[in-house]
Amino acid sequence: MDLRFFLISLALLAGLHQAHGMDVRITGGEAGLHYVAEYNRALLFCWNVAATKTLELNSRHDVRVGIALGKVGDVFEIKWFAGGAVAPFSRIPVRFAVEYLYNGLPAFEYKSDTLRIMTSFEHRRWNAAIGPVFRFSSFFGECAIFEPDLSWSFNVFAINNDTLRLGAGLANFDDFVSRVIGGHFYNINALVRLNQRLALASEVRMYQSGSFVLASNFYGIEFRGGVFFSW
Repeated sequence: MDLRFFLISLALLAGLHQAHGMDVRITGGEAGLHYVAEYNRALLFCWNVAATKTLELNSRHDVRVGIALGKVGDVFEIKWFAGGAVAPFSRIPVRFAVEYLYNGLPAFEYKSDTLRIMTSFEHRRWNAAIGPVFRFSSFFGECAIFEPDLSWSFNVFAINNDTLRLGAGLANFDDFVSRVIGGHFYNINALVRLNQRLALASEVRMYQSGSFVLASNFYGIEFRGGVFFSW
């Protein structure tokens, strides 16, 4: 059986396991569409258009999927993810998630399959996440190279109310990509809620390579903007 289908099944089962034997209800959801433009030292201009969807089940479980299509330099790139999350405690803001990520460059006959297991803590003024990553990278028809790593993030919000969220953070992963532990980025992000269902989001990232502080090097800058619809 293809590794991708195995990991997808594992991610979805992890997000839904506590719903087994119960009445499963869709209690909310979100659909998003955003555009990403990046300039970096290695490949100059890169871009993609991404769509994501989240379903909330029984007010405690999430199932998430997404796909991004674009170009890395002059090469076509496809990325997608699927995963599940559970918030088992009603009074403690902690979540556990299992996610599968696929990154492919068909022109180079290269792909990577990644399993990410995350624990996150969420508060109105800050959030943080950390967890192990298991990456299998290969060229088509060749044996995969196994690369264990660590994903992490930390964000703080200067403003977070019903209309506006403004924050900054540090991370080495997003929905579609888990970078190496030292391949991190700084970000400034904003979310404007136009009404109860529609929101506009924007983010500016500055990517670093190497380690931290004086040992890190500027790698690139990225802008992303999008629209999100909730129900």
